[in-house]
Amino acid sequence: MPRRFPLALLGLASVLGCERPLPVTRGIPGEALAAVERWLAGEDVEGPAPGPAPARDQRLRALGAEVYRLRCTPCHGVSGNGRGPQSGRLSVPARDFTTGVYELRSTPSGALPRDEDLYRTVSRGLRGTAMLPWSWLTEVERWAVVGHVKSFSDRFESEGAGPPVAVPPHPTPSAGLEARGTLSYRSAGCPSCHGERGDGDGPSAGTLRRDSGEPVRPRPFSEGRFLRGSTPEELWLTLHTGLDGTPMPSYETLPADDLYAIGAEVRALAGGGGPRGEDAEERLGFGIDLLGR
Repeated sequence: MPRRFPLALLGLASVLGCERPLPVTRGIPGEALAAVERWLAGEDVEGPAPGPAPARDQRLRALGAEVYRLRCTPCHGVSGNGRGPQSGRLSVPARDFTTGVYELRSTPSGALPRDEDLYRTVSRGLRGTAMLPWSWLTEVERWAVVGHVKSFSDRFESEGAGPPVAVPPHPTPSAGLEARGTLSYRSAGCPSCHGERGDGDGPSAGTLRRDSGEPVRPRPFSEGRFLRGSTPEELWLTLHTGLDGTPMPSYETLPADDLYAIGAEVRALAGGGGPRGEDAEERLGFGIDLLGR
């Protein structure tokens, strides 16, 4: 009898601690194919703003690992180092999550992104790359995979995310703002990489490398494709925070209106903003992630 009592308690604890796993979306629903096709054609498919991130309990961690296995390993790899079985096909390298360095943040240059930044990237995708929008996954699945992605770098445990950058109100569009943008675009040195007309053919374009050593092509504004987005506020935030891991620096020392002016010039070079036509790298991601080929 004395030995059965603790065994009985252990059995009861096991039953109480055994919870049904959170459901994961299997396969590719038809509406997902349609949503991504719309994105490939230029439409944003972010969806509604999410609710608060759920608690990172054992069930959410298990769900995040499964979502990552099903959706992310072809490019990012099992260990998150960006060397998945399909990564060699990509012109724009898959993110190496182990470094804890991210291009898209609402936080200052050099800081880690907030969970909301990662959730937004998962939901919206990255224009001009094979990273598709996963807005058709459930909200809890997207929060779960954000947590799993963070687990690849110790930086999130040791540092935490940086403070969010406050985006100031957009000034009233005017001829003066446009003229200021033309001058600021040049004085900030943008043509050296992006070119005078924004075609990504500046004199320094052929020498640019990512921090990892891989060559990187400056964004050709004429294609209307921007990693974060093409609204004035999105362009302002990109200019203010920079794109960590790439030669694109932060221009946080410039006056806020100068950044909006540069953004206006960039939008003008892009013909008003917004993607035009299809992009080969985006279509490749569609084939890899949704069609499995």
